[in-house]
Amino acid sequence: MDIYTFLILTHLIGTILGVGGATMIEVHINKALSDGQMSPDEKYMMASTYGVVRVGLILAILSGFGFLILYKMTGQTFRLYDPILWAKMTIVMAIAGNALLLQSKKISLYWGSALSFVSWWVAAILGIFSSNGIHYSFLSIMSVYVLSVVCIAVVLHWFRKLATKTS
Repeated sequence: MDIYTFLILTHLIGTILGVGGATMIEVHINKALSDGQMSPDEKYMMASTYGVVRVGLILAILSGFGFLILYKMTGQTFRLYDPILWAKMTIVMAIAGNALLLQSKKISLYWGSALSFVSWWVAAILGIFSSNGIHYSFLSIMSVYVLSVVCIAVVLHWFRKLATKTS
């Protein structure tokens, strides 16, 4: 297996773990908070899911740096000017920063949850765009991203309120 294939595989695994984990966190947190408290079993489930997301983040970051090094070493520096690449790097930094803020309780669940969920999904979608030759400007990508975080924060909050009322 060549290095490029290894990096693609590692990046895909990291993204899959991140997107899947972020999605399951939302499912589990809505279920766990429906009765207003989190049981020890629910806390354990959340902790293990957070671990999966962390592994995904580490794999995505390491393979992302691997791509940057590979592009530089193989003379493909033109790839370093791709706005989708910069948007993905910005979003991955947001994921990492958000994880630190959530862990230190410096960001509310309202915003932190939406930021994580949207960030992972947007990063995955941008990967699909770049591999299919779809291009948008950095500003348009980031504008849609920020708007999506706000909209999803409202939707997730609505789901949590709905889940709490029905239990």
